[in-house]
Amino acid sequence: LPQDEQALKLIMETIDPISIARVLLIYVHVLAIAAAAAAVAFGDFAIFGRPRIDRTLLETASWFASIALAALWISGLTVIIMDIGFDLAQLASKPKLLAKLTVVMVLTLNSLALHWLVFPRFYLPQANALGAATLPAVFGAVSAVSWIYAAFVGVAKPFAVILGYSGFIALFALLLLGAIALALITVRPCLARRMGSVQLSGGSVVAG
Repeated sequence: LPQDEQALKLIMETIDPISIARVLLIYVHVLAIAAAAAAVAFGDFAIFGRPRIDRTLLETASWFASIALAALWISGLTVIIMDIGFDLAQLASKPKLLAKLTVVMVLTLNSLALHWLVFPRFYLPQANALGAATLPAVFGAVSAVSWIYAAFVGVAKPFAVILGYSGFIALFALLLLGAIALALITVRPCLARRMGSVQLSGGSVVAG
């Protein structure tokens, strides 16, 4: 019917494909943060929640966290390009966005360090267990704070005028220092007990 065709045409003219794509990308962005939080929780459970360090679960959780981080980068950068293109001057005028990019860069570098430097330590006997547990405690604290702070910055628009880029980063640095200090006091001894003497047993690492 002509009226139906006219109504459909009006609906199609009203729909903004760019806006819909942006909303879907932000939804993917939020899901990526949620998936990463779940992966980190499973990783912690693999280390602390089992009688022995579960290598299979830890590696699976690490893989999912990497996928979530990649989805975070892809969805986030796509939204940025949709909003401001490649205008670096406009990017420099957005302190919240710059702060989030900085935090996610720290998170990415820390994730690489976890994969290359930390996880291999869980699978080998350590003569100096307390010393060997230092890096895992530090990088674990950085990971936890970075994920939480990245989520905070994402919704912290009202604070952007008050804090600015330097304020966001100063607060991030303070949280990192506090988390690292707490991890060295509380988490490192627990890790040291598990890393003091290990032997491989199937897919798990037995802590002696």
